[in-house]
Amino acid sequence: MSRIVKRSSTRLATVAGMVAAVGAGMIVTAPASQAAPVAAFRLSNFSATIANVCVHTDVATKCSGNIAAGKSEVYKVEYKGASNWYCTSTAKGLSGTASTPYFSRANVKECAEVGNIFGASIMLK
Repeated sequence: MSRIVKRSSTRLATVAGMVAAVGAGMIVTAPASQAAPVAAFRLSNFSATIANVCVHTDVATKCSGNIAAGKSEVYKVEYKGASNWYCTSTAKGLSGTASTPYFSRANVKECAEVGNIFGASIMLK
């Protein structure tokens, strides 16, 4: 009978020790959350149609939603690196998606849908 009690108390001590160790580890080693840097980036629609303009970074994509012609807005975009960004746009009533080559955030601050009902493209500013 003492063997059973001894095992149980050892098992209880082991479980209690594991709980204490896990709890202490969570308190001591809980990392502070590290958010990606955020940059302001302008998405504009200067075409003759409603368009959805998007900027793609190395960690996120931010889209304007279907915005009317002549509208422009600055969006907060998460990123890790300033290079290898690109923009895409889809205009209502036009088939296909326009896309830009990769660019650096240091050189480009805005993507603007431009064109008419016969075709549209993206201008980098």
